[in-house]
This record gives sequence, structure tokens and C-alpha cells, in this order.
Amino acid sequence: MVPARVPGTYAGRLRKAGTIQPMRRSIPTANAILILALALAACGSSDPNPSTSPVPTSTETPEPSPTLTPEPTPTPVPEVEVPLAVVTGYINATAAISLTEVEAAMATMLVHCDVVEVMGQRRDDTECSSLPENEDALGVDPELLALLPPSAVVPTLKVLPVDGADLFGNAEARELSYPITGRAVGVEAHDPAQIRTLISLGDSCPDRGVAFAAITQGRGWDWVFGGGTAAYRAVFPNPVGPGQVGNGFNIVDAVRTGNEGAVAELVSAADVTLDDFECPVVDNFTVNDGVVFSIDPAVLPRLRDTYGVDVATLAANHLFDRGTPGFLETLAQFEAAGIPTTGAGPDLDAAMEPVFLEVSGLTFGFVAFNEIPGSLEAGPGQPGVLWLRDDNVREAVTRARAGADLVFCVPQWWGGAEYHAKFIGDMRRQQELFFEAGCDHVIGHGTHWSGPIEITPADDGDHRVTMVSHGNFLFGQEWSQQTQEGVILELAFRGTELAQARMHPYIMLEQAQTNLTDPETDGRYVLDRIYEASGLCCGAAP
Repeated sequence: MVPARVPGTYAGRLRKAGTIQPMRRSIPTANAILILALALAACGSSDPNPSTSPVPTSTETPEPSPTLTPEPTPTPVPEVEVPLAVVTGYINATAAISLTEVEAAMATMLVHCDVVEVMGQRRDDTECSSLPENEDALGVDPELLALLPPSAVVPTLKVLPVDGADLFGNAEARELSYPITGRAVGVEAHDPAQIRTLISLGDSCPDRGVAFAAITQGRGWDWVFGGGTAAYRAVFPNPVGPGQVGNGFNIVDAVRTGNEGAVAELVSAADVTLDDFECPVVDNFTVNDGVVFSIDPAVLPRLRDTYGVDVATLAANHLFDRGTPGFLETLAQFEAAGIPTTGAGPDLDAAMEPVFLEVSGLTFGFVAFNEIPGSLEAGPGQPGVLWLRDDNVREAVTRARAGADLVFCVPQWWGGAEYHAKFIGDMRRQQELFFEAGCDHVIGHGTHWSGPIEITPADDGDHRVTMVSHGNFLFGQEWSQQTQEGVILELAFRGTELAQARMHPYIMLEQAQTNLTDPETDGRYVLDRIYEASGLCCGAAP
């Protein structure tokens, strides 16, 4: 706060400070004449040594007068013109908004205190809320909306695209003209070039129902990879008899609603697309109906070109379903397709090697681990997958940390059981191990169900995300709603800082084709299960 100034003239202020004394009253005129005469007489005397005694000179050093310190002028905080992110509660079902809807809600929206102007209108700075206040308010009432400078966005709040323009979306959405602008103080300008997105697909093993539709029924792999959108006709109790797999779980009857290619459009548009691939890819594949799998090599070019997969993790329990020869051929098939892999190799050293991907000057690093029985464990001179052991985690993450700005641990873990949406067994300790070893984020698979998700503060003030499992992506299991549904995970980064963690719900139709569902209606089933398992909610699904 600038100190208050003393009222009055400059001299008046100095007098109050004690540096100028008040002037004495005027001397009467007669006395003045007498004094003047005596002074002239003294000046005319010829005596060089007058009898008058000299005035003694003081030996004391006079104290210096106090120096007036200029009152400080506060440095003005510059205003920055920025787009204003429309945010809502993380579990709010709303996924997007229009400018018309924003304008209609403007009177009741929370506004960050750094924002001084919205759409050309200056604000009353007494009506604002800080970031913690916004987080608290939106946590209590997720349906509220707020306006934040992009630099104040945190992943525990959901940013809504406005008429398709998305400050934290893919490159195309970031380049669209954003309609809500303002001015803010003490914030960083928003630079779309600093935003990168990563999408993770989930568990993929396109055999069984997937291969049956593509090959046996003759629909082709382009049909499998051409999924669009779907809607539910009914959700009803599972009719499987007592004691059989699936007993007690609902199943979904759903139909396609068009938008062919919507899944591919979503996942291929990310700056980095990751897939957890679980099964061997061999030339002598077969269409299987059991739990021993093999995959048509024609799948890999479509993963690369249609879904835009940039890296695949192979630390999985079915990689040896065709033995060691099939495993080694799988490594060769991915290499021939130009899809880098991690988590598996001809020996332990190779299985530990990270995959590095550079995007606009930012390097992503990936390492992967498995703990579910089935595959051989990589060792010195032993082909296999990288096992989820403490020493392996520390060594693999150290290698990744040496070359990456962001490091992702991608475990196929389960805590000792499949088909659940919980942290069980050793999973909590393993989660801490990943972070202590130097991983920034954990993107998990292996339980065939979606959830939970955790977004927690990191030691450096950033946030870190753990996704325990996405669910089945290309993996036919229609015997329960939990195995029919899943989510595609999308992470957005501002530099190395996590800004958003979004989930896009989908359903596998006919055990073969992935189709997106509306998060405000049918998609809420899987999202609410994730939120409930994460301790975040929940309202009942419709």
C-alpha cells in the first residue's frame, strides 16, 4: 500500500519533518538602526586586534538534516489480452458449449480475480474469486461455470470447447478462432504452440469378436476401424445363468447413430497417440474363439494410418500365445509397420528401452511393464516382456528421464484380479514406486474395466494423473456392461505442465467396432462408474 502523503505545501511538509524551523518575528526599526551603526563602526576601526572577544567556535559536528525519501510509486501490473477459458466442475456431464449459451450464463458465472475485462466490458474487481475458491465452488456444484485465464487452468477443472474452438484440444481445434476474450493482470499470455495433446486408446487385442466381424463375416478391417457414434436402446440385467461369467452385471443393447470415422478422427488428431497392444501379430494368424490369440498383420497399418498410433506398449500377458517365435515375429511386424514399441524385447536390456517422441520441441518418453501371468519375463539373453519389478521400474524410468521432458509409465497391472475398478493388492505401492522413480504420469491397463482416475498435486506444484485402466478398446467381451464400455483418455499439456485430463466414453458394438457415446447421456454410465471408483461423485446414470 502506498503511504498517505502529508497535506499542505512542500515547505509545510518539511516543517512537519523538522528540517526547516519557523521564522522569528521582525526586529523593531530603531533597534535595527542602532545595530547597523555599531556594525559600521566596527568595520572602520584601525585596530587589528579589537578588544572584543571572538565568538567561540563550536567543536561539535552538526547533525545532518534528515533527507526526504521520495514516496514509492507502485509499478503498474500490465494487462494482458487473453482468451478466457470456460471451465466447469470435473464431473459435470457437459462436454462442450456454444457462445450463445456462454452469453446467457454470463451474469451468474464465476470470474477469476486476475480478469479485469470480459468481452470489452470492464469488471468490478470486488466480484471475483481466486483459483482455490473456483475449485472449491465447482467441486461443490459442478454445474457452475467460470472464466479463467488459460494460465490459471488446472486439470481438476474441465475446460469446455466453445463452438468447436478448444484452447486445450487438438491442433485443429486450437487453431480455430476462439470467441471469448478479455484482459487480465499478472498472467502469462496464451500461446497455442505450447499446448500438446496425448491420447491413449486402451486394451487392444483385435482377435475373437473383432477378427470374426472383419474376416469371418467379411466386413473388413476398414469397417472395424471406421466406428462412429452410438446410442443405447436398453440397459438390462445380464441373462447369463448363476455361476457363469458375467452373472450379476447389466449388458447394453446399442445401435449406431452414424458419424462413420468419428473415432479415428478423434484419436488420430492428437499430437501423440498411444496404444496398449496385448496379442501376437503373425502371418499364420487364425480367428480364435477362446483365450489364445493371434492377430492379422493387416491391423498394424490401420493402427498407424487410421488411428494415428505413434507408439505401442507390448508389456502384456498374451504376447506369447504363439510361443517365442510368434513373440519375436510380433516385434518384427511392429518394426516393419513403423510403430515404435516398448516393454518387450529379445532380452531384458531391449525390453527396458524407452520410446521417445519429440513434438514441437517437447520430448515424450514411454516405458511399459506387465505383472499378469501368461507371457515370459524378459531376462539376460531371454526374450520376453518387461516385468513390473521395482528394479526394472527404476532402471527403465531412469533411462526415460535422461532423454524425455515428460515420462509416462504404462503398466499392465491388476492387483491379483481382473474385472474390477479399484486399487487392490500391490497397486497403491506400485503407483508410489512409479512416481518416486521419476515418472510424471501413469497410464494403466489390464483389468478390462474402466477406472479409477486420480489427479493429484506433484512435489513441483504441477499435477500428475493416474488412470488405472481404460477398459477394452479393440477387445471383444460383450458379457457385461463394464466390458462393453470404456473411455479414451486425452491429456493436454501446457509445456510440461498437465492442464487437462479428459475421458471420451465409447461402447464396443458386436464385440468388434468402437463407437463414441454422448457423455451427457449414455456415456454417463461408464463415466459415473469411474467417478464413483475415484471418490469423486456421484449422481445416478440415466
